[in-house]
Amino acid sequence: MNWRTRRILDNLWGPTGSIAYHIILLVLVFSFFKMQKRTEEPAVEVVVKEVETIEKLEDITEELEQIQDIPTVVDAVAPPTVSLDQEPPQVDALTAGGPGVDISELNLMEAVSPIRFKGLYASRSAAGRQEALGKYSGGLGNQTEYAVKKALEWLKKHQEPDGSWGPNYKAGMTGLALLAFLAHGETTASEEYGPTIRNALRYLLKIQKQGVFAAGGPWHHPSQIRCYEHAIATYAVCEAYGLTSIPFLKAPMEDAVQVIIDGQHEGGSWDYGYAKGPDANMDVSLGGWHIQALKAAVGAGAENVGLKSALESAIQGLKTQVDRDAGGKFRYGTRVKRPGDNVMTGVAVLCMQLGGHALDAEARAGMNSLEKMEFKWSKGPQDPRGVADWPFYAWYYITQARFHQGGKTWVAWNKQFAPTLCAMQNPDGSWCPAPESSEHQFGPVYMTSLGCLMLEVYYRFLPTYKPIEVGVATGPEKPEKGEEDIVIKFE
Repeated sequence: MNWRTRRILDNLWGPTGSIAYHIILLVLVFSFFKMQKRTEEPAVEVVVKEVETIEKLEDITEELEQIQDIPTVVDAVAPPTVSLDQEPPQVDALTAGGPGVDISELNLMEAVSPIRFKGLYASRSAAGRQEALGKYSGGLGNQTEYAVKKALEWLKKHQEPDGSWGPNYKAGMTGLALLAFLAHGETTASEEYGPTIRNALRYLLKIQKQGVFAAGGPWHHPSQIRCYEHAIATYAVCEAYGLTSIPFLKAPMEDAVQVIIDGQHEGGSWDYGYAKGPDANMDVSLGGWHIQALKAAVGAGAENVGLKSALESAIQGLKTQVDRDAGGKFRYGTRVKRPGDNVMTGVAVLCMQLGGHALDAEARAGMNSLEKMEFKWSKGPQDPRGVADWPFYAWYYITQARFHQGGKTWVAWNKQFAPTLCAMQNPDGSWCPAPESSEHQFGPVYMTSLGCLMLEVYYRFLPTYKPIEVGVATGPEKPEKGEEDIVIKFE
């Protein structure tokens, strides 16, 4: 290469090299961003598709919720065959004892969601009942279901034209009877008992608007009966909403629950007239129905502020009524000064189980104190005065408590209570009070409803509870979407 050529190349390299360098740099930068875009694009596409899928599922769910004519759940396994035209299996022979708001246009079949037997009510479907009876009835399932069927038929026949049951304390009696139907998995959509349940709900909603048992009315009446009635009626409305999700039951349910929350006094219990203050009674019996109502409200998805806190406070209040001198039995309350007894122990233990505190020391001590108790029709539960008082009331609670305890405790009780209760049922399906009982004043609706609920214990609630820890909430409480059961967790 001569000197002229070398000089020309040297002069050209400066600008040419610079241009080439920048061109190469731009190509590399462009390639980098192009590769980066390619690697990110699939991730963006996945996210978009996932969101779209969720929206479509929610749309489908909302559409299903609005369908009105959804058929009743069909079970793969048929329930026990029960016919009132044939006799049940034989049992040991025993002698049997003798101007309002018009809501008539409300359509209780309107916008009914699919019946969902889950959470608290998972075992109430036909297949669920069949399975539970096979597991827990000790071979007595056909016999007990025959008695349940007779009891439900009697209640259906004796419903008043306005949808109530009586003849007195109608809100409470209607609530008890309605609970008996709901415990069997019957709802407003049931072919056989749907009209009965719809009429009962119409009655309860009507008297609630009249102020008989809910907010805005004389629910604060000083009568102890009125407070019992409010709790029992609320319990029934909560279960009805939990099983059906009928939209316009939600507001009346939450209104009734709010009365209970507002009426709870500082000690965690409830007093007659929902009295408060340092002298308010820690009434275990009255508290029992209010706790059951709160538990049903949680299971139904009520969104009242302070609901879970009220339930937990009530459980802690129960613990203060343990009588250690009586072997861990529970007292009636602070107003009546007498030792703990079997009746109140049954109430307290069941409520602690429902609240998720079955393994607490107080519940275990109470359960142990009931171990030797027997189900004898001629001699009901003895209180410390030696009186056979309120046997059906006691048996209602003790039967459930021992069922949830399970094991030999339940097996021993089931062998006594189920055959005896079935044998003591009147031919028409009702029950009469046991001898020397204080329960005569409440009549056959009270007895028949409680008797029926006892025989539905096998499938009314699932039997296995896990202990839980519940903190006292300090702010508004609203269930998470899809939350079915907060306090009790089932295995």
